[in-house]
Amino acid sequence: MGPGQLFKQPEVKDIIAYLKVLYDIHDSIAMYRVLSMDIFKISPRDVAEIVSYAKQHAISIFSACEEQQEQIPTVKPVVSMIHKHLSLIKKETAGQIAYFFLQESGLLKQFTTIDTVKDQHRAENIAAFFDKLKTYEVDHEDASIFRVVDWLDLSMELGESPRAANSDWGDINAVNILTIHSAKGLEFPVVFLVNLVNARFPTNERHEQIPIPDSLVKEILPVGDYHLEEERRLFYVGMTRTRDVLYLTGAQFYGDGKREKKLSPFIEEAIGNQIIQSITKTVNEKQLFLIDWKQEKELQKKITTPPVSYLWYTHIESFRRCPLQYKYRYVIKIPVPTSAVLGFGDIVHRTMQEFYLQVMKGEHPTKETLLTIYENKWKSNGFMSKAYERDMKQHGVELLTQYFEKGYDPKTKTLAVEQGFKIKISKDITLGGRIDRVDRKQDGSLEIIDYKTGAAPKKRDVSEDFQLSLYALAATDKGVFGEKPENIIVSFYFFEGQERMSGTRSKEQLEKVKKEILETAQHIGVSEFHPTPGMYCAFCEFRLICEAWK
Repeated sequence: MGPGQLFKQPEVKDIIAYLKVLYDIHDSIAMYRVLSMDIFKISPRDVAEIVSYAKQHAISIFSACEEQQEQIPTVKPVVSMIHKHLSLIKKETAGQIAYFFLQESGLLKQFTTIDTVKDQHRAENIAAFFDKLKTYEVDHEDASIFRVVDWLDLSMELGESPRAANSDWGDINAVNILTIHSAKGLEFPVVFLVNLVNARFPTNERHEQIPIPDSLVKEILPVGDYHLEEERRLFYVGMTRTRDVLYLTGAQFYGDGKREKKLSPFIEEAIGNQIIQSITKTVNEKQLFLIDWKQEKELQKKITTPPVSYLWYTHIESFRRCPLQYKYRYVIKIPVPTSAVLGFGDIVHRTMQEFYLQVMKGEHPTKETLLTIYENKWKSNGFMSKAYERDMKQHGVELLTQYFEKGYDPKTKTLAVEQGFKIKISKDITLGGRIDRVDRKQDGSLEIIDYKTGAAPKKRDVSEDFQLSLYALAATDKGVFGEKPENIIVSFYFFEGQERMSGTRSKEQLEKVKKEILETAQHIGVSEFHPTPGMYCAFCEFRLICEAWK
């Protein structure tokens, strides 16, 4: 079937059910779904025993699990995990807790084992769901379990769930049953358009129960039969989904109907009445019975990695470090929790962005302004304890105070902050990215600055740094700044120690970088994503599900 609603996919409903249990531990429907999940290996008999006990004692299923966990030990790990996550509700977001659930239940490791098309589809849906949770966190100050579950419930009630992952439609050697709306933008070797008879395609127009008077409608109303025109447009969309062969089909009778159906007028419009008369055939063969159908073995071939067409520095760096890490992060798109270090860095970056936006407007922000922005940007996500959060927050105050006193130059002209870019490296490859800050120095040169909240490494060679080379390459593009290489300075600014490390790039260096980008894209396209164990494994967010980490 075509892609449905994301929040209604089984693997997503499992996560939502777990969040609903934390929202209300007496939600027995949600708890029943959690107990029924394959990952916990709780037998149907054990689940039935728990449900029966709950009914007999007029308690919730969760309470029954608590009381019966010694007699039915298979539920004990689930009860323990729920208690653990209940204690995190006050300090962690719903997305963070959902990630802990995936990790501790074993689902995260299960979703990284992709052997079939169905496995791929499940993994993509999980990744899409976490993207939605992350977006909610960015847009809402309160992203707690209670707020998020309320949002999910409302979205599902209103039918506002986003679409499930659909990257595999059209790529699988199988029959895809889709509505014409779902098929938009896709192409298939063979297409069957069905139900092409009057009253079915086009359907009978459904009039509004309370029509709006034309005089109250501000838009220009379409001329003619709008419903018929929309149906005709959909028919055209359906026809143009085919690449090789198109079948136009319809039946003479449907169900118990005794009146013979006429072919859709759209068919005659498309191919002409003369052709219809010559090819129309009545099929008198026996109706196929479901009992005659035999299920074939599920496709075991894994979906091939889509061609690489768009790369960021983080993509390239991840693949170079470990192809398997790249696969987990950018192919399967396994959600990762927000770490304290990354969260702190993001807060500092967003503080600097708003500070320099004021500078660019001609304002003269003070040190107090900078610290006020920092206070407003602070988010309590990812910190292991309140004490650790308090220390990190104070550390940020110290770093920004030092920056204002030592690193900030009000005479420097800032051209851009968080400057996004997309440049063509070749016909098939686009390089994207975001530059923290761009200044025009007094000598006319352009300085590209990338913030680092840590300390400057002793052996980092800025003159060959790949990240800065990519930014310099972007700055030469006419669609970005159009600067000549010799007029560009690239810098890292390290807040720890308030140290700036700068360098330049030659035209030859940038040509070399282009070549490296294209080579990396080619390698990704044919890679089997084998791990490359090394010193980085200890810091990799996927180490718990990676067999190479020992």
